[in-house]
Amino acid sequence: MTLQPIPGCHMEQVKYGSQWAPWVRAARTMVELRGVTPADLDREFAALGHDRLEEEFTRVAQLTAV
Repeated sequence: MTLQPIPGCHMEQVKYGSQWAPWVRAARTMVELRGVTPADLDREFAALGHDRLEEEFTRVAQLTAV
């Protein structure tokens, strides 16, 4: 994924509030995850228990809050 212009496509202005504005925002906030391993939540729950798993979710949410 790149934010560089696509050959053959031209740049256009999009007015704030237009129907296309959400698409422009989405394209500019696209994020790619690399080196991430999906978690088996059933296994994590069995290992940590409900309370500890909830604490971990809260901790990660605080670390990633913008």
